[in-house]
Amino acid sequence: MKTIALATATLFFAGLATSSAFAGQCPPGQEGSAIDDSAPTENYLVETEELDAIDLGKEKVNIPNHNLRMRTITVQPGGHVLLHGHENRPALALVTEGEFVEYSNECGVPVIHKLGEVINENSNVQHWVKNNGDTPAVLTVTDIVDLTDTQQGNFK
Repeated sequence: MKTIALATATLFFAGLATSSAFAGQCPPGQEGSAIDDSAPTENYLVETEELDAIDLGKEKVNIPNHNLRMRTITVQPGGHVLLHGHENRPALALVTEGEFVEYSNECGVPVIHKLGEVINENSNVQHWVKNNGDTPAVLTVTDIVDLTDTQQGNFK
């Protein structure tokens, strides 16, 4: 009886691991781009709040004119963050409330990011996100900002 219970538990947890292995990631075989001409060029129902920043020119890493910044980005239901890139602004974005649908140049299908998942925004990423839920969705984002970069658009 113990063997059956152990086998059942093992299969259950293996199933959980398999189902969550691609959570918040592009499914295998779906590489490509989900960005098309309908990608938004303006933010809609988006609020940002800078929580803090560190001047990296004054730190041991000594990167002049760059800040390590933390902020929250709140997207109301039906809102979206405009199409943007991270060529000069790598970031890690943690979903701290709600969930987001990401449309990216790195995946041919939209990817859902749920509470607790991290969106890796490296220099190759071009993307936009949308809140399809009925409650506000919040990202806590840490990024490196080039203070001299005037090409960051209206989503700095």
